[in-house]
Amino acid sequence: MKITITTRLEGSRAVADPDPLIAAVPALLGFVPERSIVLMCFDDRIQVTATMRHDLEFTSGGRTPAAMRALFARLGDLASSYGSCGVIVVLVDDRYEPSDERFRRTARDVRRAFTQAGGLTAAFAIGEVRAGAYWRTAWQSPRSAAVFGHDFAVDGLLSDPQASPAALHRAFETGRLVLRSRSEIAAMLTPVDHCESQQCAAVTPPARTGPMSADDGPRLARLYDAVVERACGDAAFTCEQLNELAQALVSVHVRDAAIGLSMTVHRDAAEELWTDLTRRLSGTPRAAAATLLGHLHYMEGSGAFASAAFDVAHDADPSYGLANLLDTALLHGMRPQELGGIADMAFDLARAMGVRFPPATHRAAG
Repeated sequence: MKITITTRLEGSRAVADPDPLIAAVPALLGFVPERSIVLMCFDDRIQVTATMRHDLEFTSGGRTPAAMRALFARLGDLASSYGSCGVIVVLVDDRYEPSDERFRRTARDVRRAFTQAGGLTAAFAIGEVRAGAYWRTAWQSPRSAAVFGHDFAVDGLLSDPQASPAALHRAFETGRLVLRSRSEIAAMLTPVDHCESQQCAAVTPPARTGPMSADDGPRLARLYDAVVERACGDAAFTCEQLNELAQALVSVHVRDAAIGLSMTVHRDAAEELWTDLTRRLSGTPRAAAATLLGHLHYMEGSGAFASAAFDVAHDADPSYGLANLLDTALLHGMRPQELGGIADMAFDLARAMGVRFPPATHRAAG
């Protein structure tokens, strides 16, 4: 995303107005952050190359905890590896006034950690990211005027984030609206009844590892058929059908092959099915469905959605290896493009099982 900074008059002088950038934060994340620090790295074209959000914490004395300073150091190294030319920070916290010294101290800690990544250009503090909320510039670099044409405004009232150009672009490109909070993402994966039958006999088979079996091909074919059925509008499953899909998902070979569906024309149907199965299954099958969903969101650059799905997978089966590996990659800032080999492997694996997916039409987010 191109960083858009407008100009307005503050008294008799022109200043850079960061309102469009602050208002774009929910669209960049996919949800409205609360008590968070949001770091936006940009390149020499003033394009946002990475957006990172973490919980905002302070010591009892109002300073940055050592764990957060260590986090900033890791993120600074990561931003440097991305070729970042600078970072802008938005500090969101309704516990303190935007003029509170805590925010300035945190900004200084970020500045030190991002020295090798172009340094901190500016930091803005706001209580809530909503229309009419008061924001204030907590810190800005002497070079901010060279980058954006003017020094930043001291403060202002936020325009409507839900009507920002970034939010409209998100809705147009992905069909997704900005959620009100991160907890809303988790709520979308809340378990529901296995099926509508009063005599439901849900099964929770254990994970199946080891060599590929003769059953894996037919089970992958059944899972693929379920995705196609979902694409055609058939959303109902019997208890028996759900149990068949659970049996398919516990095979690591079937699961690994199914990853490829997120890169095909059936991507939206796969997302819908993985979400439904995550809610209806339990144990290892739920972990497998949540992992497929998390990988899908990871590939499209929706880190918050991916993280929530991996949390569900971990809760369903704490030892579920792929979910834990992908979550670790996400936490360490590995780009979706760097995981492209997993999808390539998925197509090869599906062919080895005798199932041919449509060609890949989606690319990993840059």
